Amino acid sequence: MTWSLPSITAAVGAVAVALPAPVPLPDYEPGDAFVFSDGRVERVIDTGDTRMTWAGLSGASYKRSRNFVVPVLEWRSGRATGRREVHGNPDALWPIGKSKSARFRVVTETKANAQAAPRRSVSLWVCKTGKLRLFTVKAGTYEAIPVKCDRYSPTTMRLIEQREWDYAPELGHYVRRVTVNYLRGTSRTVELVAALSGAAASKARLTALARAARQADKVGVR
Repeated sequence: MTWSLPSITAAVGAVAVALPAPVPLPDYEPGDAFVFSDGRVERVIDTGDTRMTWAGLSGASYKRSRNFVVPVLEWRSGRATGRREVHGNPDALWPIGKSKSARFRVVTETKANAQAAPRRSVSLWVCKTGKLRLFTVKAGTYEAIPVKCDRYSPTTMRLIEQREWDYAPELGHYVRRVTVNYLRGTSRTVELVAALSGAAASKARLTALARAARQADKVGVR
């Protein structure tokens, strides 16, 4: 992938634009990397038909679907491990053309260590796509499609969380993510700071961009 990223820093816009054609699932390549305003780095390590391997700047790699609305499928944190099974069809959202929706159930199993008994939980997700809009984030201005997902309790059907990804077809990744946790009463927005690929996505460059993003986030710089 090759991108041109204008150095524009402004508030998120809300100008609706026309979607020229249905948008397929993201198509990543090893070496693609994305830096966000909270300092998080997402690097593509390996691609596959259904699962991809990602990693940050440090720590273990993790597996996830090419469809970014699906929670991380397999991960490790120290001695702890986790994996998820998805029941339903979250890919019904794609290709995105007119407004689409999808429902699916996620079963999560975590273990504190190899000898520990597994702990299981279930969540229900309902996702829908919105109209293409212009979004201006730290990395620049993009035409992006809002994809909103609500997470419900499987026992009470209470709304627990809402996530919105604003996906830019030209870039092939989301440029903004908003997470609202209704149980905690919190809201968090992260924006794309930079998208790099190949030799440009060196660890030194990504580290510098992540450090600058974290510093700006601490002082509230837009």
